[in-house]
Amino acid sequence: NAIRALVETDHNPIVSIHDHGAGGHLNCLSELVEENGGIINLDALPVGDPTLSFKEIIGNESQERMGLVIHAKDEEMIRNIADRERAPMYVVGEISDDQKFVIRSTQADASPIDLGIDDLFGNSPKLIITDSTSTKIYRSTQVDATKIHEYLEQVLRLESVACKDWLTNKVDRCVGGRVAKQQCCGEIQLPLNNCGVMALDFDGTHGIATSIGHAPISALIDPAAGSRHAIAEALTNIIWAPLAEGIKSVTLSANWMWPCKNPGEDARLYAAVEACADFAIKLGINIPTGKDSLSMKQKYRDQDVLAPGTVIISAAGHCSDINKVIEPVLKPNAGSIYYINMSADRHQLGGSSLFQVLNTVGEKCPDVLDVDRMIHVFNTVQELIKRDAIAAGHDVGSGGLITTLLEMCFPSHQVGANLALDKIGDSLPVEVLFAENVGIVIQATSGQDSDIESALRGYAIKIGNANVGKNVEIKLSGADSLLEFDIAKYRDIWYETSYLFDCKQSGTTKAKERYEGYKSQVLQYQFPAHFTGKLPLIPTKKPIAAIIREKGSNSERELAHALFLAGFEVRDVHMTDLVTGRETLEDVQFLGAVGGFSNSDVLGSAKGWAGSFKYNEKARKSITNFFARQDTLSVGICNGCQLFVELGLVYPEHDIMPKMLHNDSRKHESAFTSVVVQDNSSVMLSSLSGSTLGVWISHGEGRFSLPKSEKDYQIVAKYGYAAYPANPNGSDNNTAMMCSSDGRHLVMMPHIERSMFQWNWAYYPDGRRDEVSPWLEAFVNAREWVVSVELTVRC
Repeated sequence: NAIRALVETDHNPIVSIHDHGAGGHLNCLSELVEENGGIINLDALPVGDPTLSFKEIIGNESQERMGLVIHAKDEEMIRNIADRERAPMYVVGEISDDQKFVIRSTQADASPIDLGIDDLFGNSPKLIITDSTSTKIYRSTQVDATKIHEYLEQVLRLESVACKDWLTNKVDRCVGGRVAKQQCCGEIQLPLNNCGVMALDFDGTHGIATSIGHAPISALIDPAAGSRHAIAEALTNIIWAPLAEGIKSVTLSANWMWPCKNPGEDARLYAAVEACADFAIKLGINIPTGKDSLSMKQKYRDQDVLAPGTVIISAAGHCSDINKVIEPVLKPNAGSIYYINMSADRHQLGGSSLFQVLNTVGEKCPDVLDVDRMIHVFNTVQELIKRDAIAAGHDVGSGGLITTLLEMCFPSHQVGANLALDKIGDSLPVEVLFAENVGIVIQATSGQDSDIESALRGYAIKIGNANVGKNVEIKLSGADSLLEFDIAKYRDIWYETSYLFDCKQSGTTKAKERYEGYKSQVLQYQFPAHFTGKLPLIPTKKPIAAIIREKGSNSERELAHALFLAGFEVRDVHMTDLVTGRETLEDVQFLGAVGGFSNSDVLGSAKGWAGSFKYNEKARKSITNFFARQDTLSVGICNGCQLFVELGLVYPEHDIMPKMLHNDSRKHESAFTSVVVQDNSSVMLSSLSGSTLGVWISHGEGRFSLPKSEKDYQIVAKYGYAAYPANPNGSDNNTAMMCSSDGRHLVMMPHIERSMFQWNWAYYPDGRRDEVSPWLEAFVNAREWVVSVELTVRC
């Protein structure tokens, strides 16, 4: 936050900046002064352990530190900002302009580092690595076309193929309010998106798309093919976001993990890196950065275990329209389904998930043989997405084509498919279904079949249609009858591995509840009849709203923007402003306490934040006076809800106060769920009564513990389903939001401020093109109430 404040000033005082990482102070500070030289005061460095040696102080790799070069005239301004943000700041040295790097302790009268810049950064001797190429042949195994259903059950349970809900449900996937596409999709919210998109701002349509790719088992067979496969997989994952310049928008990062200094492995790494570079050059994509971990071997008493040499490719690109990102969700009323083999290779089972469950690797893995095909298909699909010609799309990856087709049916109820794969005639049926050749499946939008076929002539094979049904039916080459796959059955098999992992983190009871309930808690909405989806007009009268935050808050910008859209003048208030008396809230009419992890939740969610009010006279007086006034409104969201409840501000008239407790699952929960807005007297939400709306939740201590009967509380909204996981925390009375008795002070665990736009929602009703979601109305209501109260007082 301190760095961001400096960058956003009219005069950015940062001359140079470097993070602490490998090498600690030595690396960070020396690279900051490498042009001119500098002297570092060892005694000024923050040290928590007085027994540390000079070497340990200089070289320790303490994280979350930044080294800055600034002008002396800017020190006071920077220190004021750092103090406001509770960011410890130390002046530790100065530029010397003598081409020397010196670290000196005056107290010890010692200089543990005193080197010329050339000696420190001069050309190091060239490293020469010698290795011999060794060829390993991994066996294949015979497959049986009569065992396709058996194979499928085993493959869907494999961790690399199976559902990742156990992982994604505990990660904050809406933080910052600019998340336009995350892992989960469809009315059942299953983690199937392989392309992530962040909006660049709250008002535009541009964003940054990201994806990853890797092929470690293919790289065992052929390291060069593994590199090409990893890049191609990253491309088939990012292809679903419309990129400003197609494939030319993509930039890659290559992270190498390899068991070097073992016979043959250095030679394999060389082949892999060379292939990676050559393939990227042919594609016209740059790889400006990367990282390596080249000691991927574990020694045991009786054996050594080598990790398979792997390159993780991260792709990023400029997304031109965050509203047009394609998801892997088939639509029964859309056009035909097409398969495109982008590898141009024959379907091979080497390196596949099927061979893995059959305990083998394979002699040959699929490669990418035609770079021109890869470029042409990528750019053509990009143009089709921009023309709204594609309704759904998914890459062919782990598990093969059969997994791709089933996954495109999993996120919805009553969506099936009737498919014919007999036109894919270069391979045997099992290979067609389970080979992991780089490719994609797309579904045309209604009436766009001819556009797809014309644009992708020679590459796209029409394989069938989606329908309203419960099965995927597939005709294979040489088969007399259709293969039938019960979607619900295989979805449960695919989800089961996630359930078993979840048992380890949530316990068997909650994990089983999640497993039994995930597919029945379908997202269904009821929008207000008066909702137009239009942005409100900018008013001439803008009352003052204040956002209060503490160290660790992370939701202030999205809440501030929601208030700004609603017509408020928004003020940023840090707790240090209240503690020092710089801010008193006397002219503030609306107060928002934001979400996040104040003080890292060291004392429990919002406990430390509440203590800053309770045990500081100026801060306590400011919040007490604000809530005592009759012309004010407030909202506490997530961490802010915990704060207001902890301070007893919602129901001060009660003898026994509500509490916020840990989620029943005992872990952080992240989900896009729904809430039903009850008949209520809340100033902000009474106009939305009767609505059922989608909303983000992300919290670890969100359970409302309400010691009195339900009638003693103003429960504004309840979760769409009372059972876990739709109710993510087990709150009494299924409470998601509640307000004070007079309706002026609202607290909630859901993040309505992160659910302001259609592109914020992980699942939005088809056919709508809304500028804002219904949640903005809550803030418009707040502004109108504040203005009306002010006019009444004047009268």
